[in-house]
Amino acid sequence: MTAYLSDSYGESPFPEKPFFSCSPSELQVIDQAKMGEMLRGGSVVPWMRFLVGEGNILESEPVKATSADRRTVQVVCGDATVEIDFFDETARRTGSDGVLMMYMGGLDEANAGRGWIPAR
Repeated sequence: MTAYLSDSYGESPFPEKPFFSCSPSELQVIDQAKMGEMLRGGSVVPWMRFLVGEGNILESEPVKATSADRRTVQVVCGDATVEIDFFDETARRTGSDGVLMMYMGGLDEANAGRGWIPAR
C-alpha cells in the first residue's frame, strides 16, 4: 500500500499548515488549510498516511509528531524516533540503542515493508 492518499502531493511537497494525527496504527498528515473544504464535503481526507507495520517507515506506534520546517517531520514512536524528509523523500530512524538506520524505499513505498539498513 502506498503512503500517498492525495493527488496534491506532487503539487505541494508539504502542507502549509500541517496537522499530525497519531493513533496506534498510523500517522496521518492533514492539510489544515483545506480542512474547512473537507469538512463541508463531509469527510477529512489525509494528505498522507503512514501505517504501522513490520518493515514500514513506522514499525511501532507513533506517539508524537512535530515539524520544525516544511521539509521534515520528526515522529516519536514506541521504539525509535523517525525523521521523514519530504524534500529528499527519505526516512531515517534512530532506535533506542542509538543506531541510525535508513529506509530502503522512498516515501511512496512507506507502507510497503521495504525495511531498514544501517546508515553510513
